[in-house]
Amino acid sequence: MYNILILEDDCIQLRTLSEIIKQSGDMYRVYETTNITEALEIVRQEMIDLFYVDINLKNESGLKFALEVREIERYRLNWIIFVTIYKEYMLSAFKKIHCYDYILKPYNEENIQRITKLLLSDSREQVAVTEIREKFIIAHVKNIQVKIFVNEIIFVEVFIRTSIIHTVNGSFTIDYLSLKKLNSMIDDKNILQSHRSYLVNIKYINKIQKTNDKTSYKLYLYNTDKTALLGNSYKKCIMDRFNNAVGGGINEQL
Repeated sequence: MYNILILEDDCIQLRTLSEIIKQSGDMYRVYETTNITEALEIVRQEMIDLFYVDINLKNESGLKFALEVREIERYRLNWIIFVTIYKEYMLSAFKKIHCYDYILKPYNEENIQRITKLLLSDSREQVAVTEIREKFIIAHVKNIQVKIFVNEIIFVEVFIRTSIIHTVNGSFTIDYLSLKKLNSMIDDKNILQSHRSYLVNIKYINKIQKTNDKTSYKLYLYNTDKTALLGNSYKKCIMDRFNNAVGGGINEQL
């Protein structure tokens, strides 16, 4: 049995996250709390294996709680995942607290269950093996190393030498990284160049639509309200690879 603590002061969000985790299996005991004082009492009475911590509590800071947890010897290396709608807090989280990851609201049920199962394997060694088998890249985001799983990348856009990687967990901006270099780092058959400034994961393509200037197309994608571009010279390759991957057609508006 693994113990998981959720610190979230929105009762609806707290219950939603708790139910998602419980549905992952009967090996998880979930402790729910809405404030730091109660959370610290649980931490001292029980051995918590994994923390889900809301950063932006109404009158408190989830970062403050995580820092206090790290001061307790037995929790110096335990997994902490932050829950937030404010991505700007994450630089402090990675630098000061060494959290494993963060998730954005609203919750992605599949992603939460995957992360929970990944971290709470039979042993830390087993977790490491799983991470190696699931391809990822290490990106330097404002002097902080961030692990980005390739299968979570939706699309990439590049302006001069600044790359923005859009994933199911948010977007990451990386300076001085060209599209060619990033493409070689990712090296995945499902992520293809769709435009001189874009890479796109064909698994996330939902619809293709011509732009007003008729020289390129917009790619509408699952899990994001942003769009990518598809140039004429890349269109055939994208369409062929998409159809070969899923065995069917795509909703294309020409």
